[in-house]
Amino acid sequence: MHLSNDDVAAIVNEVWSSMLGLPVDPLDVETPPHIEGPATSGSVGVNGATDCLICVEMGSDAARLFGATMFGLSEDEASDDDISDAIGELTNMVGGNIKSLLPEPSALSLPVVAQGTSPTLKVPSATKLLHSTYMCGDKPIVVTVWNRLP
Repeated sequence: MHLSNDDVAAIVNEVWSSMLGLPVDPLDVETPPHIEGPATSGSVGVNGATDCLICVEMGSDAARLFGATMFGLSEDEASDDDISDAIGELTNMVGGNIKSLLPEPSALSLPVVAQGTSPTLKVPSATKLLHSTYMCGDKPIVVTVWNRLP
């Protein structure tokens, strides 16, 4: 199975544009910027013909901005629940669109949102199928697709 960076970049840009009205650009550099400080990530699993985990990670400041934007709030008004709901929905949309590129049959799990220090999620005994960084203004967004071995 091969996922194209171009296909995933188009998905991420479409989701951010349609849900938040914010453009996202792929970052084509050898060493992408690291997410500094607290981070927030969403993940969804795909089970079936392919068994993988799709993770969307960003700094907590970016997550707050995206949550506030999604719900038409100021960043100060966005609650932790608003932020989790927004990141879960963005991850679900990115994951669902990536799932459509994978072999059938497949099913998408419910999204899970975690906070911590980047990388917020580690997937033991898995290999990276895709690891790409995107910029929404000055905010990096990292998308990783992990292939979970049986």
